[in-house]
Amino acid sequence: MQPSSSQALPHLVRLKDGTEVLIRKAEPEDFRILYLMFNSFSAETMFRRFLMSNTRLEAGDVQEMLRLEDTNVTSLIAVLHSDGKEQAVGEARYVTDSAGRVAEAAVVIADHLQNRGLGTVLFSDLIAEGRRQGLKTMFAYFDVDNKAIIRVGQKVGFKLAPVEGRPDYSMIKAEIGL
Repeated sequence: MQPSSSQALPHLVRLKDGTEVLIRKAEPEDFRILYLMFNSFSAETMFRRFLMSNTRLEAGDVQEMLRLEDTNVTSLIAVLHSDGKEQAVGEARYVTDSAGRVAEAAVVIADHLQNRGLGTVLFSDLIAEGRRQGLKTMFAYFDVDNKAIIRVGQKVGFKLAPVEGRPDYSMIKAEIGL
């Protein structure tokens, strides 16, 4: 499976294990399936994405975080279709600065589909979307203990900066010029 940044959205991707997933832009109507996905995460995934140990998010917290109607937010969703229903299995997003030139990015994959290439696809598509939108730079913060996301970030072109220490964790800032 190759990163899919050259493919227009929406598009289907086949993961390493053969699972087919639809990648498309997230819409406000996706709140329910994203809410369900976020609340299905293990404590480790929850911490690595949201830097909190809660394993459940309130609907209001998810709504505030998603900001799907905000023009500074671009969100891509990975959807698995099963029995006529959609299930969110990944989300990648960036939030731009007020000038729309620099964006902070993040990606999260449902626990049961981690390590199958979906993070690489979502980050590649997010970078491609940023280029289409005229961004100049994208950056992300990675937990230093999350070796998988660091590898994915480097694979799609992010360059790592020095570690920024915090009392309870350490983060790596990664950046890519678009």
